[in-house]
Amino acid sequence: MGTDRQARAPQPTVETSGDASTSQPPAETSDRQASPSVAANGAGQSDGDSNVLPTTAPTGGEQTIPLGNGAQAARSVPDVVRSVRPAVVQIIVATPEGSGSGSGFIIDKESHIITNNHVVEGATRVTVVLPDNRTARAEVIGADPLTDLAVIQIPQRNLPIVPLGDSSKLEVGETVIAIGSALGRPGGPTVTTGVASALNRSQSEPGDDPSGADVVRLYDLIQTDAAINPGNSGGPLLNLRGEVVGINTLGQRLTESGVPVQGINYAVSVNTAKAVAQEIIADGQVVYPFIGVQAEYLYPQTALSTGLPDVRGQYIADVIPNTPASEAGLRRGDIITAIDGNRIGDESTFIRLLRSYDPGDNVTFTILRNNRTSEIEVTLAERPE
Repeated sequence: MGTDRQARAPQPTVETSGDASTSQPPAETSDRQASPSVAANGAGQSDGDSNVLPTTAPTGGEQTIPLGNGAQAARSVPDVVRSVRPAVVQIIVATPEGSGSGSGFIIDKESHIITNNHVVEGATRVTVVLPDNRTARAEVIGADPLTDLAVIQIPQRNLPIVPLGDSSKLEVGETVIAIGSALGRPGGPTVTTGVASALNRSQSEPGDDPSGADVVRLYDLIQTDAAINPGNSGGPLLNLRGEVVGINTLGQRLTESGVPVQGINYAVSVNTAKAVAQEIIADGQVVYPFIGVQAEYLYPQTALSTGLPDVRGQYIADVIPNTPASEAGLRRGDIITAIDGNRIGDESTFIRLLRSYDPGDNVTFTILRNNRTSEIEVTLAERPE
């Protein structure tokens, strides 16, 4: 939930929703601290029917989710804040361990609110504080720990909403604005600005299990230097058109050796969030395909430091028995370089490609084994709990 807590460094290889994990440094959430390891409408209202953007849900299929008032010209930061702030909410949660807070934003006339899973996880009561200081009891519609996203809903209707943008059009260096209830301070949300520092990042999310069993590998993240602090989790990261491009989720504070880090924060891309939110609203959950491997992406630094081949792809560190991977003949040491002919240029691409399929689909992996390239067909299963 949205409280400060220390998290241990994740283990190098763990199972994730895309069956991928890497050795990139982990981060702390905006309300949780973690040490790195080696190995997130312009206050206007939508008609709810027109002005929608097609998206692909994690299990495939065309989905739509309202965009609010649609694309707008770039505006000043104060203009964006004035238009969006009425739809940004504070979320206060109660759990058996205590209470905490986070942020969220309203996305449609039915008052669905996107936030982080870790904000509402384990909550026995969720209360939303609207910008005018009204409060409302919220229902958790569904959550997806694998993307750290959740959708909640309040009874009020026809409230201001925030338009959802297209994170694939975001450029490195573009100005972004983070809005959220930093530190849970009363009197309205905090606004910070920065730039999109990098795109398509992947990062381990802090977990509580020292064995690393609960580590989730987030993908398709936007890195930003806009300040994100405890309480910001679940709040929107916006462009200068007042569109959400990300959901503020993680902040890195220390290197593995304890050296302070500045200006490295992460937001889940809104394109990921739209697909997940759409499926949660429709079905209450998100279903993912599953192959059954523990893997890490071979970035040049990883290959050089481990002595593995200097090849871009997903290195299989382990194959789980009695899974699609083992049945198809994938082996430890294989390097997956393409899925159905689509080259894997980074870890986010691998997970995004895999999640575009449905359980039961047949996919062809191009693999490198003993310096020889071959193709293996794998029938995807549904990811188990």
